Amino acid sequence: MLSNTHLSSILEAARRHRRTLVGGLVAATLLLSSAAAPSAFAQIRVNMAWDQNVDSSTAGYKVFVGTEPGNPLANIDVGRATSAALPLAPGGIYYVTVRAYTVEGWLSAPSPEAEVNLAAPPSAPSSFSAGVNGATASLAWAPPASGGSIVNYYLSVGTAPGAANLLNGYGVGGALSIAGELPPGIYFARMNAANLVGVGPASSEVSFRIGGASESRVGPFGLVATWSGVNAQLSWSPPPGIAAPSSYIVEAGTAAGVTNIGSFNVGAATGYVVDVPAGTYFVRVRGVSAAGVSDPSNEIVLQGRGAPDPARNLSATVAGDLVTLKWKAPAAGAAATSYMLEAGSGPGLADLAAIDLGNVLAVTAPIPPGAYYVRVRALNQRGASAPSNEIVVRR
Repeated sequence: MLSNTHLSSILEAARRHRRTLVGGLVAATLLLSSAAAPSAFAQIRVNMAWDQNVDSSTAGYKVFVGTEPGNPLANIDVGRATSAALPLAPGGIYYVTVRAYTVEGWLSAPSPEAEVNLAAPPSAPSSFSAGVNGATASLAWAPPASGGSIVNYYLSVGTAPGAANLLNGYGVGGALSIAGELPPGIYFARMNAANLVGVGPASSEVSFRIGGASESRVGPFGLVATWSGVNAQLSWSPPPGIAAPSSYIVEAGTAAGVTNIGSFNVGAATGYVVDVPAGTYFVRVRGVSAAGVSDPSNEIVLQGRGAPDPARNLSATVAGDLVTLKWKAPAAGAAATSYMLEAGSGPGLADLAAIDLGNVLAVTAPIPPGAYYVRVRALNQRGASAPSNEIVVRR
């Protein structure tokens, strides 16, 4: 029979060992041999690591895994190792803890529980930032705040917003920073996180500049034009990485780099609408700040639009005293803002009617008995097109 003193010493030893916690179970690092999509039976090797206990009673560690918090379903004895590669199937969320044990088999209290999410792609990396030191650019980011556990980070870099012409999905493993030398220029970068379930959304984009002109000389970028009739909507972005200019100058010329048409200060907005006459124009934008006028943006070519091309496929349907005329808009060139209906007593004549119908592609109206030679012209601010095909309408 055990004495009370012997029993007390055993209970105290048990209490002391169960109080010994495993230090610092770290977030999972996923180890993959292939980036291919997993099959229904595929497994991912998930590497878990923790701090080594410094007490003299720890004989080894057991790793516990479950699919619900605080409810382990299986455990692995890893001996005195302080890491373990767990084979886990994609599509689930797993909860992992580690407990130390003594030579007598006593278990410590569990470590903090780590969640391994293999049910969804990661969300976007956070806090993506760029720094420049001479010709070296340094990019850093933080793990996503939600979503699946991370297998890899993928970096994309281009010379325009959203572009990936320099790096397109370059894998950097589980690192949270990367650095390298680049030639002078302006760069745009973003980062995605991924696992075997899929690739998550991109981080916010950062832009940075290597070498080149001083900040006061860095010009706007991304100048583009969209058209509405004969009007071009110009838009651009401020210079990256520096304070936005106080205003912008739009320059136009009849040849590349020439400003013989004029230069116009359009204020602080990053857009401007201009009525472009017929002709070819070379356009660029400069920023204006207290330091002076910047270098130009990229240059674009505007092909000014004249009168519209002719309307097409004019046809007529007669029902009683009503005639319905239909046609199609010009196939190319400047958009029409309205259509002119011409009707005459002979081919090419407009002696019976010349009516601006507005911006429609069909009209129905009563007509007196007779024969009518009908055609349609497309109109805009620049004038009228050549006539459409001519048809004869009889009633």
